[in-house]
Amino acid sequence: MRRRILPRILAIGVLVLALAGCVRFQADLTLNPANTVTGNVVVAVILSDETDETREGTLATSEQIAAGLLGGLATTPGVTSTEYEQDGYLGQRLEFTNVPLTAFSGTEPGALHFERVGDEFVFSGAIDFTGETGTGGTEGAEDDGNLTVKVTFPGTVTETDGTVQGTTVSWSTPIDQRLEMNARGAANAPGLPIGLIIGIVAALLVVIAVVVGILVLRSRRKAAAAGVAPATLDPAFAAPAAATPAVAAPAAAPAAVAPEVAGAPTPPAATPPAEPKAPKAPRAPKAPKAPPTPDA
Repeated sequence: MRRRILPRILAIGVLVLALAGCVRFQADLTLNPANTVTGNVVVAVILSDETDETREGTLATSEQIAAGLLGGLATTPGVTSTEYEQDGYLGQRLEFTNVPLTAFSGTEPGALHFERVGDEFVFSGAIDFTGETGTGGTEGAEDDGNLTVKVTFPGTVTETDGTVQGTTVSWSTPIDQRLEMNARGAANAPGLPIGLIIGIVAALLVVIAVVVGILVLRSRRKAAAAGVAPATLDPAFAAPAAATPAVAAPAAAPAAVAPEVAGAPTPPAATPPAEPKAPKAPRAPKAPKAPPTPDA
């Protein structure tokens, strides 16, 4: 029983130290148009000594602070939690990508909260450790950067009580001051500036004009080249003179081919040259000289 109670007592003691100014809360969050959040959060408390009980209590305190400001973010699917120990602080580091806005569901009044309202995101939250320590209203402590929050919107920031740089709003406070955080910004990336659009259009027109000029110049050169060739041929009539014999030759060729074509189907046409010897037969009529013999 004693072992169970001791860590709780130590946790309460460490919480008091945290509220006295020994806490580190650093958040860097980016809103996405799909109603999700990407970023990382460090929640840590100063470590007074290296005993196991103190470390356990310190980690428990950091978890309590995280639950109060971040809700169930640490247990949301897609969130990676690793132990954080740096500059004497011990706690946890949460890293996440595209977790829903509802992952930030802290029940404390100052819990970080995101909401989509039309085409805008609305962010609110508060960091306040002054109520338990009574430090509010006293001489201001130095802002050591241990309590900082950054939220980046997809588009233009339209309203905020933080410091704006581009689409990012940042807040930072010393431990002895309450910090209210409110911001509103576009949920979608802005369109191209009108000046940039005009510049792009002008550049496109110049490119089109250059391309058209090149095409026209090439077409004129081709036209000029096509006009020079006929001028050199027409006066000399070289091509027509050569063409006339060429036409006559084919006319003679068919005449020579015609006999070959006619004779080719009938091979006997080759024998007629021998048949002309047959006309010598008319010499036989010399036989009629025989009639004189009977007269004798």
